[in-house]
Amino acid sequence: MQILKNFLYNLSYQILVLILPLITVPYVSNVLGAKGVGDYAFTYANTQYFILFGMVGITLYGNRQIAYVRDNKEKLKNTFYSIYLVQLITMSISSVLFLIFAFTFSDNLYRSLYLVQGINLLASLIDISWLLMGLEQFKKTVVRNTLVKLLSLASIFIFVKSIDDLVKYTMILALANFLGNLTFWFYIPNIIGFKNIKLGRLSYHIKESIALFIPQIAIQVYILLSKTLLGVFTDTIQVGYYENSQKLVNIALTVATAIGTVMMPKIANTVATGDMDKVKYYIKNSFFFMNLISIPLTFGLLGIAKELSPWFFGKEFEGIETLVIISSITILAISWSNVFGTQLLVPLNKTKEFTLSVTAGAIVNLCLNLIILKSMGSVGACITTVLAEITVTATQMYILRKVLNLKEMLKSVFIFFPSAIIMFIVVRFIGMYMGAKIITTIVQVSIGGILYLATIFILYRTIYKQNIIEYIKNMIKN
Repeated sequence: MQILKNFLYNLSYQILVLILPLITVPYVSNVLGAKGVGDYAFTYANTQYFILFGMVGITLYGNRQIAYVRDNKEKLKNTFYSIYLVQLITMSISSVLFLIFAFTFSDNLYRSLYLVQGINLLASLIDISWLLMGLEQFKKTVVRNTLVKLLSLASIFIFVKSIDDLVKYTMILALANFLGNLTFWFYIPNIIGFKNIKLGRLSYHIKESIALFIPQIAIQVYILLSKTLLGVFTDTIQVGYYENSQKLVNIALTVATAIGTVMMPKIANTVATGDMDKVKYYIKNSFFFMNLISIPLTFGLLGIAKELSPWFFGKEFEGIETLVIISSITILAISWSNVFGTQLLVPLNKTKEFTLSVTAGAIVNLCLNLIILKSMGSVGACITTVLAEITVTATQMYILRKVLNLKEMLKSVFIFFPSAIIMFIVVRFIGMYMGAKIITTIVQVSIGGILYLATIFILYRTIYKQNIIEYIKNMIKN
């Protein structure tokens, strides 16, 4: 039941994260335009490289290590402070390098944006979300971050009125990130405390976090590099198109991967006990729930993209529906790699295998970007992202073919595909009949969601002779 509670806490926050962009993206797209959105995305992507190198894989590594030792308070305290000291040192060095970059390699407009984006580095310097995730204390992060998100939402509507307010928009998002991370420290006195700290094994933590840092670099290649190369090979307008198309996909992914955030520390803690049968049971259930959510989200976004995009993004983003349709495939690919990679390979400490999978995706992404990005622009960036994510997932499945019964796992979720396809067909007919307007999207989502759930219920009972609701209840109880 604790897994269910944590999932619901995390899901409630992810729903908030889902709703807020639905409010802000149309407003920001119209106010800042493709150029403003592109300038923000370009500078943010380049800032993230310094955060990436400063964090050296600590977010993932710290989460796992805290889950390993959380049942021993003394080990927990020493592990936390030792890992955080590494983070403090590496992020401080990265922040200095970022300032040199901002003053040396940018013009006046970008320099202002970069300096404001620098607040994100300070936010990462104090980021200890990995501690609370490792302890599975999701309620604390949800409550605090909800207040910060709502405050940033109000600030955007109050202070951002035109493209001239791009720096203000950047500052609002950066400060929200900083304040959200700062609030985590209020829990330290009760959770760990500040007395009798013994720092040790720093070289070990550096070595192990760097081992996870290498795959993080590979992951960022196809998250950030597409934006950077688009800005270099084409212009920031194309970056704006790509950025907004990914926002819709990321909105769906926050819901689809909510279970993964909860399961990773749970599985890591189970690995520490040596109960591999239970680990496999958790993975099987997680894969089932992930597909229950991600498959309809993938086909749903495919179905509503054409009618949603015109009213959601505005006239400056005409044609962006093509990018959304292409990119929607990544929802399913990333959901699967979340289960096989983040939830299983990382807790099992199979860092080399995890690195291999994401490096394969990074190579595919980089090579294709260099070949087609200049001629195809944002469309090419979306295609390369999809193929990179598919490569990652396929590689992880090949690596785990002898560890998991993949045939059985795939069979258990096959029922979701015909249900989603039926939903997609109906949603497309609604879109063609009603046209591109907000009421169309509301009707498509409402009817599509109800139809998907009803079809699953009927097909599951027909094929498996079982009530899917009872099946899910049994999963949760066990």
